[in-house]
Amino acid sequence: MQTITTDNCIETGIAATIGMFDGVHLGHRCVLSYLKELAAARGLKSGVITFSQHPQHVLHPNGDLKMLMTLEEKLQSLSETGIDYTIVLDFTMELAKLSTREFLQFIKKQFCVKLLIVGYDHHFGHDRNLSFPDYQRIGEEIGVEVMQTPELDCELGHISSSVIRKLIENGEVAKAAERLSKPFKFAGEVVHGQQNGRKINFPTANIEIFDKTIIVPSNGVYAAKVKVDGKTYGGMLNIGVRPTVDNSGRKSVEVNIFDFNEDIYGHAIEVAVIAKLRDERKMNGLEELKAQLTIDKNNAIKILKDI
Repeated sequence: MQTITTDNCIETGIAATIGMFDGVHLGHRCVLSYLKELAAARGLKSGVITFSQHPQHVLHPNGDLKMLMTLEEKLQSLSETGIDYTIVLDFTMELAKLSTREFLQFIKKQFCVKLLIVGYDHHFGHDRNLSFPDYQRIGEEIGVEVMQTPELDCELGHISSSVIRKLIENGEVAKAAERLSKPFKFAGEVVHGQQNGRKINFPTANIEIFDKTIIVPSNGVYAAKVKVDGKTYGGMLNIGVRPTVDNSGRKSVEVNIFDFNEDIYGHAIEVAVIAKLRDERKMNGLEELKAQLTIDKNNAIKILKDI
């Protein structure tokens, strides 16, 4: 897959689709499979037009929309689908002001788009009152065929990034993984914490997440896969305010890595969140916390052994 971030007209022309493609989930993959079939039938290359930042982050900069993956992760996932080109646009206020006609003219001129596939509920251009027949008419007038995706037979029914975000916000990470076709993950730097876990033989790596726009699952304890310095380990992730050992109310993200005892302060760490074990709750002292964490670890090991 070739990534295009500047004007680069593909001589053979491309059949493209457009969207944020956050998560590159099963629904997205159904659309991309359909796109590749149409492109091949017309002798065109296949392409995805996407954005370096979510339009809502530009249009509503004070909003709290969280993302499922970084741009780099999205490009990697798109490359795995067999798409020929990914066109990455910076979503700006100037781009947002383009009409449907102006946008179609732009992608035709700059990237040689000859066929554009749009979702049944997808809109582009600032003239939001237009319907799909309007898109087709305008496309015919300027030489871009516009087609609408049919109802595709996708596993698990209708899937959207917003639905997956809601699942993760609710701690339903296993259901989210089914729709993503892989576990939800995030990355960060290991930073110093209060080291309370060491007192009960459950040392944790406290994580400062790199990208603050990435969604964080709800408070609780999770089975996880942890990648450190190129190696992957089983682990137990805690997200929350640590009510048993901390009265500050500060939220933390920390992971106990199984069979691991190395100094990794300052290292990058990647955590794949596999399944929720339980909600966070306050224990009656460190001994009760230690007993519960032992149960949690055993449950996590059972879940992770087949993954």
